[in-house]
Amino acid sequence: MLLIKLLQKLFKKDEVCYLYNQMCLPEPLKEEDEKIYVERMLEGDISARNVLIEHNMRLVVFIAKRFESPKVLLEDLISIGSMGLIKGVETFKLDKNIKLATYASRCIENEILMFLRKVSKQKNEVSLDEALNVDGDGNELLLADVIPTNQVLAIDEAISNEKERIMYEAVEKLNKREKEIITLRFGLYKCEEMTQKEVADKLGISQSYISRLEKKIIDKLKCEMEKKLTIASK
Repeated sequence: MLLIKLLQKLFKKDEVCYLYNQMCLPEPLKEEDEKIYVERMLEGDISARNVLIEHNMRLVVFIAKRFESPKVLLEDLISIGSMGLIKGVETFKLDKNIKLATYASRCIENEILMFLRKVSKQKNEVSLDEALNVDGDGNELLLADVIPTNQVLAIDEAISNEKERIMYEAVEKLNKREKEIITLRFGLYKCEEMTQKEVADKLGISQSYISRLEKKIIDKLKCEMEKKLTIASK
């Protein structure tokens, strides 16, 4: 899909920025590297334990975001979720026949849910029907909807959605001609993807000119998005 290729051009492969709390999060470890660090941790290596925690922090961020509400600050949820991550890393064993990220996700969710139940009890509002958040369509996210399951979180999908959001914000700042070209080329806004030749024919200009414009527009998008990420990371 051309949209995926566009996102790959616009974002650095190893860059995942958490814009909600102005911090950059490291990528997960490769499977073989993670196994080495787990083995070292089990032998008592504290630095290996810390590496595993650091490279799984984005799990905490994305899980915490699901539970954010006007009643509970995201920063508090990240703090509580981090405790769950630490417990998950420290109790993980290679013979569990499960990925560390999957196991840690459950620990993070459990820690956050226990915190939410405690907060609800203190406010005398204990109910599985309590609304935690409301989406853009007005649908309420209930506590009963987020009781931990055995499903693996779609972290990569969440990151991809965030990248698309940032990209579309940058596209909206292009001039009319630039926006039309990049939209037609990469099938943005649910339009049909077109080749450079098809776009050139539609606009009545040469394919070589479209090629030059496309590169210029992508560079312009990169610049706009890098400014946004730089501001967010300060």
